[in-house]
Amino acid sequence: MLPRPCLSFTLPSIYDDTKLDCRLYHPPCLRDPSHPGAPWSGHAAVVAHPYAPMGGCFDDPIVDLTAGTLLQLGFLVATFNFRGAGSSEGRTSWTSKPEQADYTSVVGFLAYYVYHLRRSSPAYNATRQQLPTMLLAGYSYGAMITTRLPPLDKMLAFFTTPSIHTAEADIRLRAQHLAEAQNAQMTSPASPRRSGGIRIGGDEDSSRRSHDGNGRGNPTSEFQREERIRESVRHLLSRAKLIPRRSPHWSPSESGSGPGPGNKVDHCLERVEGDVTFRSAYLAVSPPVGVVTRLATMSFSNPLPAFYSWIRRPAAARDESESEMEHAVLSANPTLVIYGDQDAFIGHRKMREWTGRIEAVDASRFRHVEVPGAGHFWMESEVAYQLRDAIGMFATEITRLDG
Repeated sequence: MLPRPCLSFTLPSIYDDTKLDCRLYHPPCLRDPSHPGAPWSGHAAVVAHPYAPMGGCFDDPIVDLTAGTLLQLGFLVATFNFRGAGSSEGRTSWTSKPEQADYTSVVGFLAYYVYHLRRSSPAYNATRQQLPTMLLAGYSYGAMITTRLPPLDKMLAFFTTPSIHTAEADIRLRAQHLAEAQNAQMTSPASPRRSGGIRIGGDEDSSRRSHDGNGRGNPTSEFQREERIRESVRHLLSRAKLIPRRSPHWSPSESGSGPGPGNKVDHCLERVEGDVTFRSAYLAVSPPVGVVTRLATMSFSNPLPAFYSWIRRPAAARDESESEMEHAVLSANPTLVIYGDQDAFIGHRKMREWTGRIEAVDASRFRHVEVPGAGHFWMESEVAYQLRDAIGMFATEITRLDG
């Protein structure tokens, strides 16, 4: 269902700078401003893929179905490979915490890409009063990661005034550069629109070959393209207004008597004009509740202590905190969980208990759909159509909600 991506690029993960392969798909109204449909309303979505060691990547058929359905409904859609998947660097973790940071990195990029694209895109509906929606979605392992993400505002806080020369600042500047380039392409009469995508940070042809051994492009060509975007980021940084900020991290005091506030002053990107704000919504397709989630949530030390400080708590307290956060986030925002009653990767009793608890929260906006006859891979007769229709109905509902 998905067309060729408008952009294929790489991002550093805010967890440890691991390079992640990403794709961006523009809805029809952005690909062609003369498209007869409604103008773009700023809605965007991220769709995460299944477990990488079992072959999961952004080429997955259910990722394709989900992202393609959202794209046709007017969402600007991002897909990406977690660490260890496809051509992304690194390896899959035992904790899922690095993958949550990978997901957050893509969300930060998409939020600022949308922000800069909206500022001058001729296809954007600037008269729209309500906030656009950011739909956070995933399938299988990607759905599990999606349901464990912190609230959207906490994720975006990483990118508000990031220190320069960090992954967060790099992501913001890459988003600005690519959005401005797209706007220039859309508004320049001398630049005819191309149907093909643009590869940034890697070989263009690798965007559909990530699942085989030839997923990496020519190393020299990839290096040259990555250098070009780095040069653009350096140029943006050279003309950006920076603000000084004392480092929030703690370091040993000069007296050696113990921890004290660090004296280092960071130079940070300034907050952008206006708000980078979205309504959030969640879509989880076949999350493996009750079977494998315990293995994927074992906790180790994390270099993002301010973001994931709760992982260092005792196991019982951590589980309680994790459950409370899930219930709060998923019940407070429009959320759809959809799975099949023949899914062998789901503990159905646990799943029904989990969905029941969140639906029982006062004023909960969470709901679930159990599709008869559907397995984990949605290959049974007609069930893929039911999945597509359920996703389409949900996406239509959340974009029509009053702000």
